[in-house]
Amino acid sequence: MSEIHHCRQCGTCCRKGGPALHVEDGHLLTEGIIQLQDLVTFRAGELVRDTYKNIVVPLPDEIVKIAAPAGSRPDDWTCRFLMEDNRCFIHEKSPAECKALFCDDPKALLGMHGKERLDRKAILELLRAPQWLIDAVEAHEARCNYAALTELVSHLEEDDAARKALVEVVEYDRAFRELVAEKGKVSKEMLDFLFGRPLMYTVIMFGIDARANADGSITLVQTTKATLKR
Repeated sequence: MSEIHHCRQCGTCCRKGGPALHVEDGHLLTEGIIQLQDLVTFRAGELVRDTYKNIVVPLPDEIVKIAAPAGSRPDDWTCRFLMEDNRCFIHEKSPAECKALFCDDPKALLGMHGKERLDRKAILELLRAPQWLIDAVEAHEARCNYAALTELVSHLEEDDAARKALVEVVEYDRAFRELVAEKGKVSKEMLDFLFGRPLMYTVIMFGIDARANADGSITLVQTTKATLKR
């Protein structure tokens, strides 16, 4: 007799992070059940923890996920739709990964890994976003992609130009977000979907601490050796 999967509603799975979105979740976006401010993009090359293998790996492709609640700590990945009683606010119309997940037997969820995921461009096109917004996402990625950042970081110790260039990219990322929010009238809550998490926070994956100065400039402190400042 086959075992019947029964969720204990402990909330553990939901506290480990929101689900990634797949093509079959498109209707949740077009129906407004999930909105862009509910999402966060993890960009290609960004270091993330593989919760099943318990190792940190660079992403081969971008992933768009349900974000944590606004104002959460950087290390809090709890899905924003998890309520205090461990129930899901959108349970009846939850994403495909949520329906597949059973913590005692993750085979169904693992079978979805990397298959037919929605990326930013697909989501924006699905929602018929203006072309300038799609172009903005592509322009930001061209300037702030993790492949280029990784290359810069590999030369920090011996190359002053690399140090300066890294600071410039982090400053560009911050200024670009502010410009899109101000000139494009885009909600700041949407920026982590459009451009991924701010580099001010994610450069820590390179062992670098980004600090905002009183004059508006940014100082990057390499936690093991040199201090990097533009």
